[in-house]
Amino acid sequence: MSELNQFSPQLAEILRDAYRTVSYLPTGQRRKLYNQWRVTMGTIAPVDSFYVAFFRDNQYLVIPYMFDTPKELPPGHQTYGPDRLAAWIKKNSKPYLYSMDDGRLLHRGHSFGDDERLSRDAIAVPLLEPSLDGPTVIGLASMQSYESGVYNEEIARAFQWLAESVVTALAREREDAARESRLFGGDIPGAGPMSVVDVVEASGHRLEQLRSKIISITENDLPDPEAVRRELGELRDMCERAQSEINDLLMRPSAEAQSFLDKLTSREQEVALLLADDLTNNEIASELGITVPTVKAHVTRILDKFGVRQRAAVAAKLHPYG
Repeated sequence: MSELNQFSPQLAEILRDAYRTVSYLPTGQRRKLYNQWRVTMGTIAPVDSFYVAFFRDNQYLVIPYMFDTPKELPPGHQTYGPDRLAAWIKKNSKPYLYSMDDGRLLHRGHSFGDDERLSRDAIAVPLLEPSLDGPTVIGLASMQSYESGVYNEEIARAFQWLAESVVTALAREREDAARESRLFGGDIPGAGPMSVVDVVEASGHRLEQLRSKIISITENDLPDPEAVRRELGELRDMCERAQSEINDLLMRPSAEAQSFLDKLTSREQEVALLLADDLTNNEIASELGITVPTVKAHVTRILDKFGVRQRAAVAAKLHPYG
């Protein structure tokens, strides 16, 4: 993580406090984690819109946290194109500032905030996960403002610094889950790949919890309006947790997809994921820096190992959730 001495004393103190808060958050409180990140950046500069997104395969963005003034929005997911901001962040592994191109790259993609007002300043930073081969871009975060000229390079560095803190917190959460899995024989929910049945069962469990809460509210005589507000507040919190948890399921690897990928070499895995995203042989060759005949040879082996004849069948096996 970058040193705090690169920032002004006042900004360094804000970041230090935010790091402490993030570090003390209970494991699994991802919505609070992302919200704390957004609130901290809001003390540094205006933030009208804010989102956190993670790459899934080579086609989807899973968005567990979105904020558009004045409220948080439900989590979601969307595809992203090769000429959009997400693809640029993934390719370049560095922050994007509105001032770099007067927002042209930003405005090519999905609009956040008021549909009738364009953002006039923005920063997007990569979420970088350390690995033996160097940092890997696993997602991105963006903050935007309807005011122009409110973000500078120091604010971008602060945003990236906090991004590193968030990724560290997520890694610690995975380590805790893995440790519990080792201690208790691998029976801890939330560890490892998931099958479609797992996703359906997990979603059904969350919905049953919500149904039970609604029944409890409707069948009990609540003594006063304050009690009603309290019960509805708890129901709202349960809904928000369910939204975040179900959305997080989309970020988990598919058990079926992983079993097929395990049959392939590392290069074949890269080709298979691009193939599943409906890229042509020429596009795959350009993306990976290899020749078209080499791509054709990889595709032939992939189809053989998957036991299928059509390219479209690869996508069906690697994207079982849609």
